[in-house]
Amino acid sequence: MNIFTENFLNVPTSVIAKSVREDGYYKFEQALTEDFISNVQKDVGDAGISLNNNNVSGVYFTHGNQFFLTHMLASSKNFYDYCTNSKIIKFCKDIFGEKFRLKALRYYENFGGQQMMWHTDNRLYEKNKADETHTTSPGIIFLAYLSDVDDGEFQYIKGSHVWSGKNTHHDYTKDFIEQKYKNEIVGFKGKKGTILIYNTWGVHRAKPTSNSEFVRKSLFFQVEKDINHSEPILLNSEFITNYDEDIKMYLGFGKKATNTTYPATDIFTMPLNKKVSSIIFRWLLSRFLYKVPGFLRKRVRKIYNIPTNK
Repeated sequence: MNIFTENFLNVPTSVIAKSVREDGYYKFEQALTEDFISNVQKDVGDAGISLNNNNVSGVYFTHGNQFFLTHMLASSKNFYDYCTNSKIIKFCKDIFGEKFRLKALRYYENFGGQQMMWHTDNRLYEKNKADETHTTSPGIIFLAYLSDVDDGEFQYIKGSHVWSGKNTHHDYTKDFIEQKYKNEIVGFKGKKGTILIYNTWGVHRAKPTSNSEFVRKSLFFQVEKDINHSEPILLNSEFITNYDEDIKMYLGFGKKATNTTYPATDIFTMPLNKKVSSIIFRWLLSRFLYKVPGFLRKRVRKIYNIPTNK
């Protein structure tokens, strides 16, 4: 299976790097193949969400306005092949030189109603520290749309990667951006398969939308020149068929995971939506079935897909 379209593969990584250095970003529509997108979405669907399931699964954040499957390297061979692809490694070398490390990764969905602040991603959430800290390391983020995006799109302040480092904060108000940099706001609507590559020091956000039916599905991973910091990377060893010193460095073999996993979630960040309600209902029903006669219990289990050992 091909991950990238031929048109994207024909773009020299030096051209992409030049755009990222000068403007802070690079965009290419339909860079990913339909087969790859379908396979990744199946992997995400198979992981799903769960309560008390001893496996890798998705979580809700911001009270249901976002869904995350952070540990894609443990659940999707397709994602592993994507983020370790030779074109990605070559581009990272063009930007960083010989040393760089995968810092963070995730699949996520943004839903309508979310209000995201303008912000940068050059920050550290170090374990055992109450406050986030500022990294001085260069960084790049690869963002891919897995659905068509004509609303709630990614927005970036052109050239902001040059001046944001003068500040000690990461977040910017809507009023500040509109007063100072309104004319530099670049929106990135696009078809599924679109890839955006941008500097982590650039100021950006997901454009707010009030459309209750809105869903933006995206793949995300972040690479930095600093090889001493990253979130915990859970990796299914079955996915590693070939690797060299570059891949071992990139994945942080033998290096500590200094940052906390993003996002930090618990039961209180879950919404009571249809998916969650269905899980809770089936669990309650499975408890009740212990008091139901055997013939009826079997029928109810079949209707609601409740395993016989539950």
